[in-house]
Amino acid sequence: MSTNNIDSTIIGNNIRKIREIKGLKQENLAKNLGITTNGYGKIERGESSINIDRLNQIAEALGVSTLDILQFDAGVVYNIQSMQNSAPHGTVNNYSFTQEERDILLNQINGLRDIIQQQKEIISLLTMKIK
Repeated sequence: MSTNNIDSTIIGNNIRKIREIKGLKQENLAKNLGITTNGYGKIERGESSINIDRLNQIAEALGVSTLDILQFDAGVVYNIQSMQNSAPHGTVNNYSFTQEERDILLNQINGLRDIIQQQKEIISLLTMKIK
């Protein structure tokens, strides 16, 4: 498999999107790959060509296959555009998360729910003071 015919910018964007979905930082991936953060950033921006060995390393670091990177489609991951083609609140298709990633996301969701509840209580108290 060669990446010579595939635009480095497209590959870089796909890598960035997958990294962001997984909640990973450029610094962590760069360290994992043994390169500088600046060097890794150039890969994501398509400023640096990427060979198949490096692409395989990045895929492994992201926990996806090389094919997942090459064929990444945000429309599939965020299958929300059309309610006819997705569940009522959207679905995440063809992309698997590790249990650790799911736990992180659930913790973030629960934390946001707590913040929302606190804000509702503050609003209620302020509303009562105004009356």
